[in-house]
Amino acid sequence: MEELIREFPPGPSKTEKRTYISPEPLSISASIKKSAKKLHINHQLDTLKNEGYCIIENVFDDAFSKKIRNKIISLSNKSKGDFKDLSAAMLLGRDPIFEKVVTNPKLLTVVEYAVGKGALLSQLLGGIRPKGAGNFEIHIDSAWTPAPLPRYPLMITACMPCDDFTLSAGPTKVIPKSHLARRQPLPKEIKSEKGAIPIICKKGSLVFWLGSTWHGNYPRTKNGKRVVLHISFSRLMMRTIENYDHLDEAWLKNKNSKLRTMLGRDDFLGTSSEKSGGTDRSKTIKTFNRSHS
Repeated sequence: MEELIREFPPGPSKTEKRTYISPEPLSISASIKKSAKKLHINHQLDTLKNEGYCIIENVFDDAFSKKIRNKIISLSNKSKGDFKDLSAAMLLGRDPIFEKVVTNPKLLTVVEYAVGKGALLSQLLGGIRPKGAGNFEIHIDSAWTPAPLPRYPLMITACMPCDDFTLSAGPTKVIPKSHLARRQPLPKEIKSEKGAIPIICKKGSLVFWLGSTWHGNYPRTKNGKRVVLHISFSRLMMRTIENYDHLDEAWLKNKNSKLRTMLGRDDFLGTSSEKSGGTDRSKTIKTFNRSHS
């Protein structure tokens, strides 16, 4: 734990000295310790720290999971292009049922433990994998951060299976302890998937992995659909201080192209919409290359 003393606010105005305590990454604060004990998830927090992922069983009952499943399938039908019937994006606000998921005490306790107080909801996405859906290669969610990744997690993803995760269902795969590498997997590691294990759990569970944990999906070989709700959170500082959304395409027309870049209009982050059902894939590679150059 590191103690930092600084003046607040900075500048020539009247100041006061405050002491800031910087805890070790994934350390348990008094408030988290109290919540974890009450919710009986101390073991899962330890597992998340040591293994890079954890599972909390029986968070939601079968009836609730079925409602989430049906709503994702219904909304995915409204998505466009490649996302139609496979994905439903920006779910918060599209039905009150999703509010119950993102405000669940167990979910919020794990999120605060991983990425701190005031964490931002980064993505609330419904995903559908039908029979024949292929292998999804190993990757990390913090793909836009150059190595070495920070010791403290920048983001965390929670996955709520609306169907049982079995091997034939095409479940998530993780490589335990891979978050300790603090980097993306190399091509040979992606190909070998050495150490990968399937996440096997019941519908209504919550599966968590850190943004630095190597994970993917196994192919789906059984009939029917595997429906999952993905919930991602990032640290509160992962945003701009000022909001320039009011500077639209009309304002940008005929201006220096660097303005588009500094306003984030050339990358895929923030391009999800209710109509599209997902992000602008044409910008994904460009975003990745820029973040690692």
